[in-house]
Amino acid sequence: MSEAPERCALINVTDKTGVMELAHGLAGLGFKIVASGATYTTLKQSELSVLQVQDLAASPDLLEGTLGLLHPRVLVGVSADRDNPGQMHELERRKAAAVDLVAVNLYPMAEITAERDLPLAELLAYVDVGSAGILRAAARNFRHVIPLCDPDDYGPVLDSLRQYGRVLPERRQALASKAFHYLAYYDTTVAQYLGSRRDRLPDEFVIGLKKAAEFPYGENPQQQGALYSVSGSRPRGINAAQLVFGKPLSYNHYLDLEYAWELANELDQPSCVIAKHSVPAGVACAESLAEAARAAYRCDPRGGFRGTAAVNREVTDEAAAFFAEEYVTCIAAPAFSASALEILKTKKDIRLVVLPPPVVAAHEFDFQAVAGGMLVQDRDNQPLFGDLKTVSRRAPDEAELKSLRLAWLVAKAARTHAAVVCRGSATIGIGSGQTSRLDAISIALAKSQERHPILPPGQPLVLASDGPLSTEHLQAAAEGGITAFIESGGSAEDSDAAAFCDSRNLALVFTGTRHFKH
Repeated sequence: MSEAPERCALINVTDKTGVMELAHGLAGLGFKIVASGATYTTLKQSELSVLQVQDLAASPDLLEGTLGLLHPRVLVGVSADRDNPGQMHELERRKAAAVDLVAVNLYPMAEITAERDLPLAELLAYVDVGSAGILRAAARNFRHVIPLCDPDDYGPVLDSLRQYGRVLPERRQALASKAFHYLAYYDTTVAQYLGSRRDRLPDEFVIGLKKAAEFPYGENPQQQGALYSVSGSRPRGINAAQLVFGKPLSYNHYLDLEYAWELANELDQPSCVIAKHSVPAGVACAESLAEAARAAYRCDPRGGFRGTAAVNREVTDEAAAFFAEEYVTCIAAPAFSASALEILKTKKDIRLVVLPPPVVAAHEFDFQAVAGGMLVQDRDNQPLFGDLKTVSRRAPDEAELKSLRLAWLVAKAARTHAAVVCRGSATIGIGSGQTSRLDAISIALAKSQERHPILPPGQPLVLASDGPLSTEHLQAAAEGGITAFIESGGSAEDSDAAAFCDSRNLALVFTGTRHFKH
């Protein structure tokens, strides 16, 4: 009776997490351990002298460098180890060289491409074709080879081998699926980096996603939900949120953070944005953050109740004392002072989040899932203010212009159709997500009129619209006390709109840019 062939494990990893435990465990089970490059050095320098660790580069049976598996009992060299990228080898069939387990992981390309603007030659040097080929081949032959790419799987696989001497086919198939997803993410990262400077919307569009957070449920309890980071995306987006206190963030918190945080960081003065259901409820700027927070909440106390607040300055004691009195479920800030944290930790059901200032990348996309496909467009990152064009005879005065600029920023963040009424440095009425622009204006005016009795005198009311205004829109707003307007222009009714404003001594400013958001 012939002797059972020796079992072999091929290990070549960039992430060394758990690799020592894996190698020790496999050796204890009688596996021959084969490694190369930095992995070989790591294993050899440890207390693994008792293990059968063999350098691939010195192995006459396995040739130089890393190896690819094209058949469960055939090894074919596809490239050298990661220390010598680009070397190619060929190997005729060898019936004795069976590999039973492959543990391979690759350079973290998503982190590398996100953090640095690499020269093309340097990027390509990081692309590991050989190790990727090994893992792909192992996954293809999962019925005979155990493919491992995630250190979290090392322990369960070792446990199964110790208890049963094998890994069940269903588990092997799951590991193979994981490996192919891992490789697809890796390849997607490289494809996105190489194509981002050329094709804005290529014929074949791949998206690499990596889970960053998992939620108990999605938008509703019957839906599953998770946050994924886009491969190669800016490292300072909402995916960089750090929870410093409170329960984990929910799916809906992230939706509100997206709008509140980006809008807060577009404002220069100390500012507060309160968002709810993915639209701004109140926005204000002031000399101090505490004053801005009070003004933002006063914009719409009912709308801000249980909302998400974002501020663009460190939260101080005074601001924390205000937030401790009001009911917001999440506060995002660049930082919290130590004493502010202690004040806010006394609140129930509060989440405190630290976020870095957002970095706007040149080529970012918005994705909207539809049945059977995906709508893709450039992210609306165009600078908000170029040369404003006054089309009425009367130009807005300094106070009106300041309010108009704030109103326009908020209108961009609100849902279409959007209308924003501002007074001074705060919104006092926001109509958002309406099927008609007139409805949005009516809602914004109704909310602003609720605020009139407690508004300081002497400040004008202004209105921003995310799209063109007609004379009907302007008349309704004028009757509500609006004295100046800012909108995109670009409508056949532009001249009529200007004529109406002239007849009422109102100011009308065009930006030349529309900001619809559905």
